[in-house]
Amino acid sequence: MAININSFLLLLLASLLAIYIFFKPMEIKAYNTKETAQLELKEFRLYDIGSQGLKMMLQGDFGKRFNDRYEISNIDYINRSATKPQKISASSSIYSDRMLYLNGNVIYQQGEDFTFASDEARYDEKMKRAYTSGKFNLKSRDGIFSGTALEYNSETQNVKAKAVAATYNLNKVN
Repeated sequence: MAININSFLLLLLASLLAIYIFFKPMEIKAYNTKETAQLELKEFRLYDIGSQGLKMMLQGDFGKRFNDRYEISNIDYINRSATKPQKISASSSIYSDRMLYLNGNVIYQQGEDFTFASDEARYDEKMKRAYTSGKFNLKSRDGIFSGTALEYNSETQNVKAKAVAATYNLNKVN
């Protein structure tokens, strides 16, 4: 049984055409290699201890360090180096250029008698200011406040906000 050249070429062409039609190339998932974290931490705690004791503690469930920023989920930050200790917590955060961007269940506390809660906030380390653009609830020794667009200076304790509703605590003077 001998096959002539025309039959062989026709069989080869049919085989190649079947391969082209029925076999699909494997789909390879493309990864973004441009944004690869330099360091990843799980359930971590970082301490800054000086001659006076604990200055700062930072903990989170998951953290990533990139060239230009840090991303931390379930952040708890305590700064004891300020005159009144600060505590900041949130569901997620990004730290870049001395700015801390917070999202989800944000709670900022300074000392024993000043706390505000919001869905989002940012803290400028250079200017020592906390900002929210949305709604907030604030508790202080003066009363309970709610509103929008909070701006708080942690050095001078000055507070600015819009659409404020307040319940003041009036001290009785004898």
